[in-house]
Amino acid sequence: MIQRGIKGLWRILSNEETRSMHMAALEILEKTGMFSESEKITKVFKDAGAEIEGRKIRIPQYLVEEALKKAPKTVILYGRNPKNSILLEDGRIYFGLGGTPTPYIRDVETGEFRRPGKKDVEECTRLGDALPNLKFIMTIAGAFDVPYEVEYIHEFEALFNNTSKPIVFATPGEDAAKRVLEMASVIVGGMEELSKKPILGVYCETASPLQFVTANENIIVLAKAKVPIVLGPMPMTGSTAPVTVAGCALIGTCENLAAITLAQLVNPGTPVIYAGWGATMDPLTSRCAYGAPEFALGTNAINASMAHYYGLPCYGFGGCSDSKAPDAQAGAEVMMNSLIAGLSGVNLIHDCGYLAGGSVGSMEMAVICNEIAGMVYRIVKGVSVDDESLAVDVIHEVGPGGHFLSHKHTLAHVKDEIYIPWLFDRTSEVTWVKAGKKDISVIARERVKKILKEHEPEPLPKDVKEKLAEIVKKAEKELVKTR
Repeated sequence: MIQRGIKGLWRILSNEETRSMHMAALEILEKTGMFSESEKITKVFKDAGAEIEGRKIRIPQYLVEEALKKAPKTVILYGRNPKNSILLEDGRIYFGLGGTPTPYIRDVETGEFRRPGKKDVEECTRLGDALPNLKFIMTIAGAFDVPYEVEYIHEFEALFNNTSKPIVFATPGEDAAKRVLEMASVIVGGMEELSKKPILGVYCETASPLQFVTANENIIVLAKAKVPIVLGPMPMTGSTAPVTVAGCALIGTCENLAAITLAQLVNPGTPVIYAGWGATMDPLTSRCAYGAPEFALGTNAINASMAHYYGLPCYGFGGCSDSKAPDAQAGAEVMMNSLIAGLSGVNLIHDCGYLAGGSVGSMEMAVICNEIAGMVYRIVKGVSVDDESLAVDVIHEVGPGGHFLSHKHTLAHVKDEIYIPWLFDRTSEVTWVKAGKKDISVIARERVKKILKEHEPEPLPKDVKEKLAEIVKKAEKELVKTR
């Protein structure tokens, strides 16, 4: 059974504006082009007829247009358990845990920041597996207690072992991509089966502005295997892109179109998830401002409008905040990003559980994000106006001065109509005081501890786990330098 998420239908850009953005991107790719530090990527474009000048690739309009025609309009990310599979197509929304590895984690016992390790990746994955409103899994920790040469491979092992939901995660470079695909193929029964039913999408990030780096050679590997490529350039206003929101998003659009073209040149029909982001640099701190309203516009609203224009699934932000704790600021910023993403129809809404602009992972915040995601799903679902929902006959039946509490119409629809919080408190102030006057961060921490104590993800077969461990051990032997 494949889940079909509800659709967000708000578009911030008109058809004329999206076409203007597209035509501007084509002009930039053809006249200015993309820098490439990868000879392999340059060769793909050269063989296709692009103009090469040193390390610069000028991509003609017809190559981009042909690539867009070949990219699939719908993509399915499969769960290891088929019931967790999700359909990505125009407007269907799904929230997901975390993103790429965070350098710090907020310790659930002490509230202090510390460097995470592989065990943290495992626990965070297990938490995400248990949270019902998070439909795909990334991470809110990093395995920084293993050799850096094999960090991503260890993190994938932790992900594969601790969730049966679809996985979206990074594996930079050609070699790492091959090893991770080998791990995934072991789980599903071979590379051919992985191409048919991919249990992962791999995040690939170009370097802004307008650059392919050697790490982007993973796009070639993934395209050959026809495994979904989840794009995510990160140009920032006033630094690696123009200061205007539209100009910044244009850089992201250019890099996306270049990466999509690369993937389709390697293997036509390769599934790609669009992400024409325009992030925001805070003028006072020079940090990427995840909680800025312009960030929500550039990474979600404009992004989704362009993805709709191209007819492609897209990837954006929801659960991210610049706050350093799961507090009021975090709640406000996460709701802003999540609601804009949901209403805009971003398919993969990630970063649930991110604090400090993506520097800190928080399991308490992930639990809070799960609640916010449920609220957003309900808002985006909207309201039906028909004979059943208007309930004219029911109103006639109850009449003036009556009540609807015990009416069968109420019992039939209350669970579908009214979102019932899983975490947030709607009790009276008297009840709240008697329960200990706990604020939401305390309640979230208690919920995290309960989940980690009780939830056991669907396990991999023993022989598969052993094969994954062997691949990790082999990678360490071949890649880790003697220090």
